[in-house]
Amino acid sequence: MQELVRRDLASFTEAEGRVARALLAEYPMAGLETVAKFACRARTSGPTILRFVTRLGFENYADFQSSLRSEIQVRLQGPLSRYETLPETEGRSGPTEAVSDSLQRNIDRASRDLRQHLPAIVDRLADPDRNILCIGGRFSWMIASYLHHYLRELRTGVRLVRDSSAAWADYLLDVQPGDIVVVFDFRRYQRDVQEFAKGAKAQQGEIILVTDVWYSPIASFADIVVPCPASIPSAFDSGVTGLAMVEIITAAVVDALGENSRDRIVTLESLRKPFNLGS
Repeated sequence: MQELVRRDLASFTEAEGRVARALLAEYPMAGLETVAKFACRARTSGPTILRFVTRLGFENYADFQSSLRSEIQVRLQGPLSRYETLPETEGRSGPTEAVSDSLQRNIDRASRDLRQHLPAIVDRLADPDRNILCIGGRFSWMIASYLHHYLRELRTGVRLVRDSSAAWADYLLDVQPGDIVVVFDFRRYQRDVQEFAKGAKAQQGEIILVTDVWYSPIASFADIVVPCPASIPSAFDSGVTGLAMVEIITAAVVDALGENSRDRIVTLESLRKPFNLGS
């Protein structure tokens, strides 16, 4: 629903737009309030709330809230709860073919969604006047690290948020207006990652969020959201789609930086020789 509201934001009336922004700002909890409380939050009337949910395709407010509750249940799923829904695999290939097909579909879908955001992402990541921070959660930290390793070879001013969250304020201290924070946050979403993103936003940094199709709460204030389908026939969600988006984004940044990145890599390869790397 969050993706639908974001997509249609420009088509809403002024009053409906206030409702949409109120919902996104406290998603999904704002939509679980009574009509009166939701209207107060959005500085509008009860009838406007009802018109808004009708515009989204719901017959009434109860159906709208039921959809939100169902979405919350899916967003909070962990590996244990997914064991009960694993499909039966038949044939000699076992789960191999089913997982492979799912991965391909996930990447294709995410790639199509990425196209509309890619120019804006590249403009930010290729801008030498903007510093970049990459951060992720328990598993998605690996994807953040992957992007960091690429970008630091292509340009200066790229850092990976390391250490425990107790030390993350040290990184926030250096965030300047216009700096970019690339956040990887997948279900079950981490509170410490969300707090870091909020802190960066408060420092006037810009947030590029790579998340799943159920949307991290960070999406409510992110500047750009890249949704990645993560479901496969397994007890665990897949990180492959996020890695694929990193590959596509990196290729586009290489193209945008042109000779500048090439000259930097030439120097890097020369510096690597004494360490016998790649031999």
